[in-house]
Amino acid sequence: MNRVIVFFLVALAIFTTLFFVQSNYFSDDEAPQATQEVVEPQIIVYALSLDVTKSQPVKNKTFSVQSVKESELAGAEYTAKTDLVIEPGALFKLDLDAGTYLTQSMISNPSDRDYLYLSLKKEEVPYFYQVTGIGVIQSLALTPGDLVSFVSTTSSKSNLIETGYGDIGDLVSKVIISDARVLQVIKGNEEEDLKDDEDKQYSLVIALKMRDVLKLEMAQKIGDVNIIPSAIANRYLSIRSSDILENQFGVRELRGKE
Repeated sequence: MNRVIVFFLVALAIFTTLFFVQSNYFSDDEAPQATQEVVEPQIIVYALSLDVTKSQPVKNKTFSVQSVKESELAGAEYTAKTDLVIEPGALFKLDLDAGTYLTQSMISNPSDRDYLYLSLKKEEVPYFYQVTGIGVIQSLALTPGDLVSFVSTTSSKSNLIETGYGDIGDLVSKVIISDARVLQVIKGNEEEDLKDDEDKQYSLVIALKMRDVLKLEMAQKIGDVNIIPSAIANRYLSIRSSDILENQFGVRELRGKE
């Protein structure tokens, strides 16, 4: 009789334990399913705010930053904001409609091969201009798309390239080319950067019409040519050395000191 009771109690204990474990297992397994939420990844992209045309500059006002669900971008062409490279002076490669997601293939940066082709307007040609000496300081701040002007200093009686500034009474400095557009700024290497300003050499690629190219070539053969930002060039149209010297006596006095 005692064995029957013991067996019954053992069986009851085992059954109770199994029931308790099974209840806890299923309740723990079902609870997360009821509260779990699926969060869809978001991707940050650029979308055009307005229609743009081929060769139009890429400006902040032309696009906006948008956070879009990954599922909504399925099948769409886009480049994530973190991967999209837009350099100063960048241009659009083609006509695009507002709402289009930007991709890297839609943008031409100044370092890209097709940039010069997209930058040139009708009757313009790329002109390679080397900047030396103090002009380097002016060119350091230039970026593609900036406007520059060329100032020529010549003498009405001699070729400054051959004779120098011996005849200071007949010099004329004037703006010969205004609002020329910078296409590329080609800076020197690390060794070039370590040189003194007067020894540095940087280069610019500038969009010019053929008439301006000929004018600039001629000016460099008979006098000195300097480049300055167009923003300040309008203030100084033309000036003669005689405007600076007080009178002809001053000119003779300066010549006597040579």
